[in-house]
Amino acid sequence: MLHHNRIPYRRLAMIMLAAVMLVALMSACGKKDGGKATVIATYKGGEVTDKEFDKYIAFQTLMGNQYAMYVSIPQLKEQLIKQYIVSKVLIKDISSEDEKKASTAADSFKTQLDTEMKSNADLKKMMDESDLSVKEAVAQYKDFMAFQAYYAAKGEEMKPTVTDAEIKAEYDKAPTDFNLISVRHVLIKTNDPQTGAAVRTEEEALKIANEVKAKLDAGGDWKELAKEFSEDEGSKENGGLYEKVNAGGWVAAFKEAANTQAIGVIGAPVLSDFGYHVMKVESREATPYDKLTETNKDSIKTTVASTKLNEFLTAEQDKLEIKVTLPAEPAPSASGSPSASPSASPSASPSASPSASAK
Repeated sequence: MLHHNRIPYRRLAMIMLAAVMLVALMSACGKKDGGKATVIATYKGGEVTDKEFDKYIAFQTLMGNQYAMYVSIPQLKEQLIKQYIVSKVLIKDISSEDEKKASTAADSFKTQLDTEMKSNADLKKMMDESDLSVKEAVAQYKDFMAFQAYYAAKGEEMKPTVTDAEIKAEYDKAPTDFNLISVRHVLIKTNDPQTGAAVRTEEEALKIANEVKAKLDAGGDWKELAKEFSEDEGSKENGGLYEKVNAGGWVAAFKEAANTQAIGVIGAPVLSDFGYHVMKVESREATPYDKLTETNKDSIKTTVASTKLNEFLTAEQDKLEIKVTLPAEPAPSASGSPSASPSASPSASPSASPSASAK
C-alpha cells in the first residue's frame, strides 16, 4: 500500500473520471474545431500537427494521465510534444513478438472501449469533443503498449552494462534506503490512491489519526485498532505491521519517518501522499554495502540502467533535431498550475504514464 511502484497500465478503470475531466476541459477551451491542422513540430522524417497532438493528449487523459492540465504551460507542452515524437519514432524498432503482444492488447482495449461507449455518456461526449474516434484511440493504445515493450526491452539491454562501481555509487547516494525496518502504522486516507479522488480533508484525517494515537498511547491494542481504523489493506489485518522491509520502497514521507522516528515510540501523525499515518518503528537495522542481498543489488542495477536508458533517449531525441513551434499563449494563472510536472526526461517512460498505484 505504501510503495510508490506504478502499474504498467490501467486499462479503463478510470474511464469515467477521465471522461468527465476532459469534457470539462474541452468545453472550457473550445477544443474541437473544423479548422485546418497546423504543424507544431518537425523532426527528421516527419512532422506533428496540433490536431494530431490534441488527440494524443485526449487519449492520455482517457488513460488517467493529467496531461490536459500541462498543455496550457508552453514549456511543459513542448516537452510533451518531444516525448510524443521520441516514442512515436522508437516503437518502429520493437520486436515482432512485442508487436504481436501490442496488437493483442489493443484488441482487448477495443472490446472494453466499445462496451463502455454503449453505456457511458460522458465517455462518448469526451470522444466527440476531442474528435477522437474509437479506431484512433485503439491505434494510440497499441502505440502506448508498443513503447512500454520498447522501454522494458531497452532497459534490460542496459542492465548488463552496469558496473559494480556504479552500483556502489548509487548505493552511496541513499544508504538509508536499505535500512531493514519493522514498523506498525494505521493509515487514515485523504485520497484514493487508485483514482486520486478525495476521501476526506487533511483536517478530518488528522483528527481521526490523533484519536487513534490517543487510544494507542492509552494502551490500545494495535491489532484491534488497525483492523478498525486503518485503510491500508496491505497491513490492517496484521496489526498494521510491515516487518523487516527495506525503506527505499516506501513513499518519501513514510520512509523519512521510518528512518528517523525513535524506536518503540508512537510518533505524531505523519502526512504522506496517501493520508495520515500513526506510526511506531519497532526495529531498524542498517545494511552496509557488503551486506546487500542480490535482490538489493539487482534493484540498484535496475535504477542505474534506467538512468542510462534516459540518457540514451536524450541522445535519440537530439538526433531527431526536433523543432517545436507553438503559438504564443497567455501565461497560466497560479491556480491553473499542475501540482506535478511530467518527467524532465525526454522519454515517454511507461512508469510515468499511468497514475500511481499502491502496491
